[in-house]
Amino acid sequence: MKKDLGDIVDNLSKTKSTGLLTINLSSDKNLFKIYLKEGSIYHISYGFKKGFECLNEIVSKEPISYNFIPQIVVDIVSINLPATEKIITTLKQMNKTLTNSTLLRTPDLNKIKENIKMALVKQIGPIGGKITEKYINEKWIPSQPPNKEDFLRLVEMLKDEIEDPKSKKEFIEDVNKLLGGL
Repeated sequence: MKKDLGDIVDNLSKTKSTGLLTINLSSDKNLFKIYLKEGSIYHISYGFKKGFECLNEIVSKEPISYNFIPQIVVDIVSINLPATEKIITTLKQMNKTLTNSTLLRTPDLNKIKENIKMALVKQIGPIGGKITEKYINEKWIPSQPPNKEDFLRLVEMLKDEIEDPKSKKEFIEDVNKLLGGL
């Protein structure tokens, strides 16, 4: 049985490892990189993305290979990362979600759309509902039926409507709880 990413990161954390974990994701040329120091995650990068913003990528794609290089350190620290334990829990949850279901039922789709809309309304007010509907009807092109990755793309588009960084972070956290991500 293939070991899942959550277990790998959990093991590196418990053994107080220092180094770089690279993850090759399905159908992608970029490596997802997790930097650990004494078992704690201090920086994450994926392509040009850094820290919290690249966590959506890992929950929407399937890891196909891993490589850990001990004693690699960088002088960059992602200041907006959740605690290492929370990241590990989410990665383990992600694996269960990918294993259990890749397709969503129609009633769930409407509920997810509504919850995303309410998360945006919570951050920018009633106009958030109209903006969400406009994006869904005019800009968002999901697969049929929509999957988790489609919803993450919708969230990426909508987050740009929020100017305040704190509100943007809250929006992403609220929606990722709904989608089983970070």
